[in-house]
Amino acid sequence: MTVILGNVVRTLAILAVTIHCFANAGNPWNYGAGPDGHVHWGLVDPSYVTCDKGMQQSPIDINDDTLGSFVTATVAPLVYDYSPIYDAVAHWNGHAVEVDWVPNDASHNSSITIRGKQYNLIQFHFHTPSEHRIYGKHAAAELHMVHRSPEDGALAVVAVLLHARRHNMPFFHFLTELDGKVVRTQGKTTTTTTSQLRSTNATSVDVKLKPVNLTPLIRAIGNFGPRWEYSGSLTTPPCSENVAWSVMQRSFPIGLQQLRAAVDLEGFNARETNVISRFKPTNTKRTIIV
Repeated sequence: MTVILGNVVRTLAILAVTIHCFANAGNPWNYGAGPDGHVHWGLVDPSYVTCDKGMQQSPIDINDDTLGSFVTATVAPLVYDYSPIYDAVAHWNGHAVEVDWVPNDASHNSSITIRGKQYNLIQFHFHTPSEHRIYGKHAAAELHMVHRSPEDGALAVVAVLLHARRHNMPFFHFLTELDGKVVRTQGKTTTTTTSQLRSTNATSVDVKLKPVNLTPLIRAIGNFGPRWEYSGSLTTPPCSENVAWSVMQRSFPIGLQQLRAAVDLEGFNARETNVISRFKPTNTKRTIIV
């Protein structure tokens, strides 16, 4: 399994350390070192207090310490029922890429089952570089497949680490297409980076996707098999907890050109894993998902 950034990819990530400002229900926040940066998210808005005070915050570094306390490794595949998604749209809102679709569409009720509880796939998005680390090492990027329980709204996220390869992958074709559309529609020139558009009033850009078939990816990572599981949180404000995390042990390739497009569109959008050190004495309070 390849999870370590190569020199070229590392350079891309370093060059792309641009700041993302997000306007959710609360105040804007970003990944920088300033007063709205990730270290201070809990102070940016009262609704973000869990980012600072939470006891089960994600992402984490998966290593001997965490495996010995609240993370469990398992090889048994998750129970899943996925079907092609025919109405997916990739969105770029000036700072991030997210792929979603009409919810409740019976034509693609893709789901996973954890401990007898069903979670429906509602969207997927990316982080560059990876948010989770494996023994201290980042991957080039990380794919988050977000699922929600129709019973109580609880969330389960499947995280897939992405490693760079020379040739493009069919599954990620929309990244270069979306980056190209931003160039055409947002006034980007050869001397303008997409990240610079984030500081302007750039409008959102959408690309309607061809049918999305996740089966090849799922098979490549072992049918949601070898993975690390733990109970954590959202990695963005409001940092809500009790999120069921499944971090796949097998990584998946992304083309270098596609990775460049993702970095260009998103910049640096990975929450630091060192937040876990603040809560190390209470790690044993975490819930192990089996």
